Parts: sequence; C-alpha cells; structure tokens
Amino acid sequence: MTEQKASPLLTLPPELRNIIWHCLLVQTRDESSRPPDRFCASVLRTCKQIHYEGTEILYGENVFLAHPSLLATLPSFLLRSKPNRICLPPVTTPRLTNIIRRYFIHVRLDTDPRFSRSQVEESFSGAEELEIEVFQAMYGSCDFSVLNLFEGVRGVGKAVVQGSVGDGRYADWLARCMMSEPGSTVPAYSEKYIGGSKVWSAWQHGNR
Repeated sequence: MTEQKASPLLTLPPELRNIIWHCLLVQTRDESSRPPDRFCASVLRTCKQIHYEGTEILYGENVFLAHPSLLATLPSFLLRSKPNRICLPPVTTPRLTNIIRRYFIHVRLDTDPRFSRSQVEESFSGAEELEIEVFQAMYGSCDFSVLNLFEGVRGVGKAVVQGSVGDGRYADWLARCMMSEPGSTVPAYSEKYIGGSKVWSAWQHGNR
C-alpha cells in the first residue's frame, strides 16, 4: 500500500496556517436577521495536527454563552445574540472549557441570581472579552443589585455592559471596573466618580 503523502497545506508556515484556521473556525457574529454563517469545525477531524492547531483557535477566539447558573463551567457556542440568541449545545469537557476566553451572559435584574459573587469572579476574571446583556421585564422596576455581583471581576481585556442600564453611567463604571488590573481597588460607584454633580446610590435609585 502506498503511504499517504502529507497535505501541502501542512507545509505552509504556522503563521499562514493559523490565518486559514481562523477563517474556517471563528464565527462572525452578524446581528442581522439572516441565518448566521456556519463555521467549518469539521476540519478538526481531518488529522491530528489540524485538530491540535485548530482547537485553541476554535475555543479561544469564539464567543460562548455563559450558563445562567453554572456560568463558565458549562458554556455554549454562541452563533448569534440578536435578534434571537442561537447557540450550540454546551461544552462539557473541562479541557475545552479552560481554553474559552470570550463570554456573553444574559442577566435579569428582576429575579434572584442563580450564582454567587465568588462564582462570577472565578468564571470571568482574566477573560479576554465579557459582554453582559441586562434585562428586566418592566423598565425601572428594580435596581442594579444583581450586577453588584460582577464588581469583583478584574483583568478583563474588553468588557461591555448593555441593555436595560438606564442612563448607562453605572454600566460604564462597571465595565471599567472589570477591565482594571487584577487585585486593584476601584472607588465605589457614584455620580461624583463618574463626573456628575451629586453622589447617589445605584442600589437605592437603580436606573429609574
């Protein structure tokens, strides 16, 4: 039997191969109404070398939906977040969940959270990207107490807090708080800190 020859693709420099894997494996998050583009994860099944090189890109460069209670320990591949969230079944292998660095989480303000402050800090501190979409059933019906659980997160490369966030000042402060250096202490939120004229409590007034 003739020995199978190595693919010319694998003779390319690693830098070029990584560009190809990125094109095949990283999902573009198109927020339009059209169906999301399908990435080609099946390429990882072709051979051990491609599987080894592409796995880090597939799980490290795409955005994953954090579980509503287990957070980063049971994330799902997020194909699209708007207008309707579309995601794949959860990733259950710890070896793969440890590679994930980009997260999207949907947080309701008007229900009791199903996670703790320590869970949040352990799941998201040091992430490359964290997007928090805030929701409440009736506008102005509650405060930002649930988001308080995220104030201990540090070292996030890019943090975004959006959705039902009122005037957005607390959301901006929280995003900067999460992007601050690990172990750093950030002054408590107030209008004075943000640049307003009087100090007020987000927990007392919420976003009304």
